Amino acid sequence: MNKETRFISNILFDKEINLDFFPKKNNHKFWDKFVKIGSSHYVIPTLYFKLKERDFLKLLNTELVSYLEEIYNQNCNRNIELVKEVNEISHLLKTHSINHVFLKGAALVSSIYKQSIGVRMVGDIDILIAKDQIQKAKNLLELSSYSPIKIPFEPFFNNNGKHLDRMINKNKLFAIELHFKISDREIKHEDFLDSKKMINYNFIPKTSNLLFHSIINFQLNDYGSLRATFHFRTLFDIFNLSKPDLTHKISNFSHLEKIKVVMKNFDIVKYNTPINLLFFECRFKLINSFYVFSLFNKILIDVFLFLSLSPVIRLKQIIALITRGDYRAYALKKLRIIK
Repeated sequence: MNKETRFISNILFDKEINLDFFPKKNNHKFWDKFVKIGSSHYVIPTLYFKLKERDFLKLLNTELVSYLEEIYNQNCNRNIELVKEVNEISHLLKTHSINHVFLKGAALVSSIYKQSIGVRMVGDIDILIAKDQIQKAKNLLELSSYSPIKIPFEPFFNNNGKHLDRMINKNKLFAIELHFKISDREIKHEDFLDSKKMINYNFIPKTSNLLFHSIINFQLNDYGSLRATFHFRTLFDIFNLSKPDLTHKISNFSHLEKIKVVMKNFDIVKYNTPINLLFFECRFKLINSFYVFSLFNKILIDVFLFLSLSPVIRLKQIIALITRGDYRAYALKKLRIIK
């Protein structure tokens, strides 16, 4: 694991840092990589907050501090707008008796990050709706000037079947996703609705369900378990949701155990890796130690995921790669073959 990644982990998770070995202000190579990794993991605002909290900003060059502060302030303002939009949608859904609960970033900003609203970056507003009311919820949003948008090249992907098309309002910042289930797999979502709690007049999942969904969303929906990889934003959410330790309230399923293995390798938790996860841990260490192995692992998993698609979708993708330059460029960017 490179020193920049380890340093970011130590900052995020309050690990002791020997100031004698703190990176020098003029070590531009280190700080450039620090920013690059932090950006790819959506934790630049989080890093600014933690560096400031620990009085480490004085150890950075002024240009970098200004950059981090600007990103944090922008995210803070963005999340203020997020809260306003969540409040408006919440009022609309409650007024029409729609059984719903806000998920992911919208729920986290409303709960564990409400005292430091700029810490967490949020992409869109995810809302779980009772299946028998999802069309009514969509109609209500359309009457409130939201309209569905199609994702690029949608015909070339499997329909994941978790949510309706994203909806946007040109006068708002955030897209809306109306979910009718939590995951592609058979995971019961009714408990999220039945056990929801109200925070600032908005419905969010109980904390153990927020923790469960943070794990499932990355490990299963984003293939974190399959790829044996990690995402700092997700780890930071799990770290904060687990105070006090809530993992005992979640059944000890494989995705939770793999997250514990990852966190163990960042010295965040103490955990004895079970025998059945030693291969996973070995892959994780190799991926984060050797670029060649990381690239090989990525290609192997990408091929596996491609082969797992339906034959019709595979054929559409192959034809599009041959006949459409825009899709070919998109696919190569997704595979990180071109920038």
